[in-house]
Amino acid sequence: MRSAIVTIWLVLLTVLLPCKQARAVLMYFSPDTTVAAAGDTIHFSVLMTASDTIRSFNVYLTYDTNDLDLAIAPQAGSLIQGLPGLDFRYNDHILAAPDWLEVGAVIFGSSSWVGPGELFTMGLVMRECGVLPMTGSFGMRRIDGAYIPGDFLPPALYICDAPPLAPDSLTITWDGTGASLRWMPVELNTYGLPIPAPSYIILRSEEMPNEFPLTPIDTTVATIYVDSTAPGILHRYVVKAFLP
Repeated sequence: MRSAIVTIWLVLLTVLLPCKQARAVLMYFSPDTTVAAAGDTIHFSVLMTASDTIRSFNVYLTYDTNDLDLAIAPQAGSLIQGLPGLDFRYNDHILAAPDWLEVGAVIFGSSSWVGPGELFTMGLVMRECGVLPMTGSFGMRRIDGAYIPGDFLPPALYICDAPPLAPDSLTITWDGTGASLRWMPVELNTYGLPIPAPSYIILRSEEMPNEFPLTPIDTTVATIYVDSTAPGILHRYVVKAFLP
């Protein structure tokens, strides 16, 4: 009988714990992944997952203003827009922290809101190439003033084109008439994002009896190439992917 009771309690804990985790409030961006060029302005919606009755929130975004900067001022989103007693405001680039953007809102009176939905919108201009980081914190208060912590999920910002990854698993065999090269297809760039099918450039150098530097000899869209025109007796090959 004691064993049966323990088993029942374990089942109850397994069922109840995920429910508690599901109540965590998350603030996230749409689009959550952006690929852009330097100088582009990207418009973001900032959203929150479901929660209980809310009357205020504060978000602190931190980023390098050499990489990205506020281009379109934050505006109240559809979740809170038009609510009676709404005070929506932001503070950008204060002297003490020029890379800090604070956005917040509070509702005075008896009004409140419940997620999920859009908290606010804004636009960021992308200044530099690379993977641009953004950090932040997010918190809210219930209508009774109790603080509700939240999780901040920043967008992934990939600015400027990234080259394809290098071809993997290159093998070279000799069949008596030529060198046969094979490699795995390249499907991602150096950001880890999918790319259309690339082309490949084959480079060759002669090592013996003479030494010559790597030189492009051909391009192909296939993942196999046969070189039957190589001079000399010892060669080195390199295969690179590129987007035409």
